[in-house]
Amino acid sequence: MGPVARFRERLVLGHVRKGLEDGERVRAWTHARVPGVRAPALLMVTDQRCLVHVASTTVADLETPMGSLLRFELDRDTPEKVRVRLAGDGDDVVAELSLTSRARSRAAGRVLSELTRQNVGAPETFDPSKTSPLPPVPRGMKDHARRVWVTVVGVLVLVVSLAFASPFLPGPGALTAVAGFAILAKEYEWARDVHVWATRQAERFMRWMQDRVRRRRERPPAAQPHRRAEAPQAYDDGYGEGYRRTG
Repeated sequence: MGPVARFRERLVLGHVRKGLEDGERVRAWTHARVPGVRAPALLMVTDQRCLVHVASTTVADLETPMGSLLRFELDRDTPEKVRVRLAGDGDDVVAELSLTSRARSRAAGRVLSELTRQNVGAPETFDPSKTSPLPPVPRGMKDHARRVWVTVVGVLVLVVSLAFASPFLPGPGALTAVAGFAILAKEYEWARDVHVWATRQAERFMRWMQDRVRRRRERPPAAQPHRRAEAPQAYDDGYGEGYRRTG
């Protein structure tokens, strides 16, 4: 594994590895989507389980122990993506994999081929001996034009996020940067890696801000200092009678 691949795994899987068991190793992984969830996700195969990790603090990870995983099914309604259904003893786990480039097709094939090596049943049309068991979508002039358009828009959003992050123009710079990487992630693998990492950091920051606001609201009001009343003072009005005056 080269330095770029190691950096990618450290950037994307660093948070996930903290939740693994001692001695558990990640065999293969790829970017994925969970139907109905906006946050990016990862489909991973370890030597103990198959895991769908969502880069969000509000969505729980979906996992199936390898011993209870019986088979996986593929549903390719559109050429751009394939829906993987992991069937086990419990509820099925569904993830969507993008096939818009050769790199994404090979990453998806590595994950599914690793499942077959661990004796998980596969469809008859799936051949794990191929380099790309799931063929990518052929790219034409329209797809190349879309890549240029995505690049221009994504870079402009990142530039705007830098302006928001400057001390001269305060604003939601972090959230704008996440949106910029989300746009670039439609075409670039490195942007998908950064998008997963940036989404985690943005959610951690938002949760920290919410906790801080909640603690400030729950803090009891500061007690007002007690003002001591001035003692009455006696004075003589010149007629020998004593009157008392309070301040």
